[in-house]
Amino acid sequence: MKYELVELETLSGNCATIYAVIVDNEESTLFDQFLQGHLAIFSKEIEEIYQTVSIIGHETGARQDFFKEREGKPGDGVCALYDKENSSLRLYCIRYGTVAIVLGGGAVKPKATRAWQDDPKLKHQAELMIKISADIMKRIRDKEINWSRDGRHLIGLGVFEIE
Repeated sequence: MKYELVELETLSGNCATIYAVIVDNEESTLFDQFLQGHLAIFSKEIEEIYQTVSIIGHETGARQDFFKEREGKPGDGVCALYDKENSSLRLYCIRYGTVAIVLGGGAVKPKATRAWQDDPKLKHQAELMIKISADIMKRIRDKEINWSRDGRHLIGLGVFEIE
């Protein structure tokens, strides 16, 4: 599988940089696919999610209270954007402190579903972000990817391949 991180400039701001993932040379990001795939039925939730991400980028940074943490493996930063009590959608991302997030995809989380592992669509999206996070961390350790001097931007991004 190939993936690429792209900055979402309209959502990024002085408080946090927002990235999204493109997988296998798709034309749109996983985040865009998530938005488009659920817009018709969940337009209010999609609007709230988009607004929250914009607030993170421009006003608050990626504060912990926006995220349900530990959705992946310990220390990998994979989390879900917190949803409201009656929300149906779950969006997965990777959080890098308060300064950057990588948006992935998501799916409908049925209320009867306790954990993402219990739903095939959620499981696929979460496992994809876990795999991407592990690869990014490895590339940061290997100095293929670095943080900018201000600590808010990833440097050395390109198209990466993972199994």
